[in-house]
Amino acid sequence: MKVLFQKASYEIVFTDHARLQMSLRDLTEEDVLNVIETGEVRAKDSERKFWVYKELKGRGDNLISVSISIENPKLIVITTMVNWRPQ
Repeated sequence: MKVLFQKASYEIVFTDHARLQMSLRDLTEEDVLNVIETGEVRAKDSERKFWVYKELKGRGDNLISVSISIENPKLIVITTMVNWRPQ
C-alpha cells in the first residue's frame, strides 16, 4: 500500500505497536492514511521522524496523531495517539 507524504510516495509499513494502538483507539488504516496525507506536520527529533496530526470528523477524542519515520522507500507508522496536543 502506498501513501503520499510531503509530495513523495512511500510504501507504508505499520509496526505491531502501531497496529495495537490503532485497535485500542478504534483507528482504521484509512484514518491513519488520511492523517498522514492531509494532516499538519511537526518534526520530531530528527530529519526523518515526524508527528502528523489532524481532527477527524465525528470523533470525540481529537486530535489524532501519528508518529512516523521515513526510511526510504518506506514510511513506518510507529504509533498513534488520541487527544494529542502539539507542544
